[in-house]
Amino acid sequence: MKTGEGMCWNPAFLGPLDEQFAPVTGAVRCFAGEERFLSRRKLDAREKLWAAIRPHLERVLDDDETVLHVLPAVHNPRFLEVFGFGIWYVLFFRAALVLTDRRLVEVMLRKPDRADTCIRSYSWAQVTSLKLRWGGLTLKPAQGRTQKWAISERGDRRLLALLLPKIAGQLLPGDIHGPRPVPLWHCPQCGAASLKRPAACAHCGLRFRSQGLAAVLSLAFPGAGLLYAGHPVLAALDFLGEAVIFLVAAALFLFAGNPADRAAAFTFGLLALIFTKLESAHVASVLVQRTRPERNAARWRAAAIAGAVLTAVLIVGPPLLSGAFANLPDRDLDLSANELGWSGGRDPASWQFGVDPGQRSEWLRDDGQRLFVFAQPLRAEERFEEVVTALRAEYGEAVVPRSVGGFEALRVVEPRVDQEGGELLWARWLLYDREHHDLHTLEAPLFEDDIEALEADLDELLQSASWVDPSS
Repeated sequence: MKTGEGMCWNPAFLGPLDEQFAPVTGAVRCFAGEERFLSRRKLDAREKLWAAIRPHLERVLDDDETVLHVLPAVHNPRFLEVFGFGIWYVLFFRAALVLTDRRLVEVMLRKPDRADTCIRSYSWAQVTSLKLRWGGLTLKPAQGRTQKWAISERGDRRLLALLLPKIAGQLLPGDIHGPRPVPLWHCPQCGAASLKRPAACAHCGLRFRSQGLAAVLSLAFPGAGLLYAGHPVLAALDFLGEAVIFLVAAALFLFAGNPADRAAAFTFGLLALIFTKLESAHVASVLVQRTRPERNAARWRAAAIAGAVLTAVLIVGPPLLSGAFANLPDRDLDLSANELGWSGGRDPASWQFGVDPGQRSEWLRDDGQRLFVFAQPLRAEERFEEVVTALRAEYGEAVVPRSVGGFEALRVVEPRVDQEGGELLWARWLLYDREHHDLHTLEAPLFEDDIEALEADLDELLQSASWVDPSS
């Protein structure tokens, strides 16, 4: 690689740029005539940039190849590549452009003075057009996608305006057939070229990080794909973003008052997490294309599996805690169609005596008698006879088998303490819905201790009962 003396390059190698661009006799930091284009502060930054990318160039450029100019730029990505980066995409598509007498070499940058591992080159012999327009450089290859770079430094644009006519003589003539696609991808370790981004260098065997694994890691655990791509700060921000979404969705879910609200909270959380995961997977796959060397691939795959398990546990955790995945009764008793003086319903907002776990409805008779209906599904392996045995073990002779309203039933009478601290007898009737393997419980206080009369009233009430969908 020939760059003139020391660290200098030579924009006039292909011919004088203009009559004013003459060699100087004093010290030259980057190129002769540099003071016409770059201030001292800009030259300080340009020297740091050159020092950062020169090790890569020494592996890529030929020994007799001359560097014409080196400048910072921003690669203009495609629309879908920008998605997920927002206005900050300029921080992740910074590049150093190296123009030589034979090609343009693009070295992606991690920082303004720190080279990344992605190196691509465009041979002048495969380029049909190289123009400076609208503050940027546009390269049109004979085969491949047009490339554009934003050039922020005014001095670089002035120098390119003088240099590009000289390079134009090196470009591919229009009558040449059989062009090769560009860019060429160069291995950051040995500089060997490949027509497409390789999974591994064919020359030195260096393996590169996988887009597929980056996407899987992003989906498996927040920020893991970006960490794999080599961007820990982005990974931390992605983790925090997904954690906030999860906490908000989980709080909405756990504090939802009814199934509709829980469904809305779950849908919101699921859609938000899907969107953020797809976004982070996309960003990680774009960043990992930078031919980053692969290290500890087996550990990353193990991390993907562990992260997927943990994420699944976190997603199903709120529904499990809220009981949303619990087995629910297949149908509810509706006692509204009666002419016996009972009124009430299944809407908790209209209940007068509060809401207890598992309560399905509340009913009041004209004389003040209260009736509360509960329901619970029995487990698939659980039998009604086992319920009978358990109750008899707890209450003994107080458990009385009955037939109420056509149901197999158990009656239990037990004393309870009321709100004033007094003792009041309560009666429970456990009705077995054999067809759907559910247990429906009717509970009522015994104000006059006449259990038989109340049971007769309930038997008549259940004759007018109907089944309704529990979600209606």
